[in-house]
Amino acid sequence: MTSAPFKRAAVIGWPIAHSLSPVIHNHWMRVYGIEGEYEKIAVEPETLAAAIGNMKARGFSGFNITVPHKEAIIPYLDKLAPLARLMGAVNTVKFEEDGTTTGFNTDGIGLLANLEKSLPSWPKDRPALVMGAGGAARAAALGLLNENLPFLVITNRTREKAEAIARDIGRGRMVVVDWAERHDVAKTAGLIVNTTTLGMHGNPPLELDLSISARDTVVYDIVYQPLVTPLLDHAQACGLRTVTGLGMLVYQAAAAFKVWFDIMPEYDDELRDRLEAVFK
Repeated sequence: MTSAPFKRAAVIGWPIAHSLSPVIHNHWMRVYGIEGEYEKIAVEPETLAAAIGNMKARGFSGFNITVPHKEAIIPYLDKLAPLARLMGAVNTVKFEEDGTTTGFNTDGIGLLANLEKSLPSWPKDRPALVMGAGGAARAAALGLLNENLPFLVITNRTREKAEAIARDIGRGRMVVVDWAERHDVAKTAGLIVNTTTLGMHGNPPLELDLSISARDTVVYDIVYQPLVTPLLDHAQACGLRTVTGLGMLVYQAAAAFKVWFDIMPEYDDELRDRLEAVFK
């Protein structure tokens, strides 16, 4: 009897040492009986094209993309799934049987799934504030625009990038404010989402005054290294509800796993324990 072919997948980024994706995907490969390996590969921006060619030559099923490649990778792909095209960013690539590449974006799926499973009662009767203007910000904005919020406010240290998102996907329901105005918006927002790298290990914290935010406000940080960022620590000290970025990582990974292997994996207790052990 012929054995099943060895499956390969990976996550690429620069830097990449912090990624927990191999823990997640290698767990699912074992649980679902897929003989293979998921690895993390450090890819400098100027070597992006070469890295794609190398993975194709090695027979990879696909790969995930993290900062700073989510938008830069698009010119190197053959096709984009509709959601990735709308977002203008890719976090998952599949090598098709004919050798072509298709880009997907599962970040929005992961972000909303994490929020709904963690705090299904988050307030939708007030605007949401999204901080950042990269691929994750686009994913957050697009997902939240489907939640019937009054409107969405987006801010970024470079205002022009936030304006580009509002222009591309805002549907007239997004307001762009200067970075310095984020404190004022936080006073009335029902949901606050950080999609920047501020607060990640090695980066300065994201400073945001939450002292007079409404008590039912939810603060969501997609950064998961550290698990409790300075922003979330401040929010908890102010009595606000918080959501960490770990669940988003798992749920966007599950959607990517489905793209490559046609299996929708579960966030089981063993995986939860393994991930939480990393932060103890």
